[in-house]
Amino acid sequence: MARQHRVIDNRIPLRTGHGRLPDGSLVRVDIELGRWVGTLYTPEMKVKIQIVGSDAEVHAWANKIAA
Repeated sequence: MARQHRVIDNRIPLRTGHGRLPDGSLVRVDIELGRWVGTLYTPEMKVKIQIVGSDAEVHAWANKIAA
């Protein structure tokens, strides 16, 4: 079963996935152990921020970071 992706502007896909920011940082949205997790990595791939929340909360956070 293929993952479903829908992109709005240059923001993170609305399901699981990742996006590279202009400064080289990486925003990732995934489901880990049944929970939605959003992670912001530095360009050196160190975790800078990680949040856990609902589908809507994590995607809103990722879209705000990517805006």
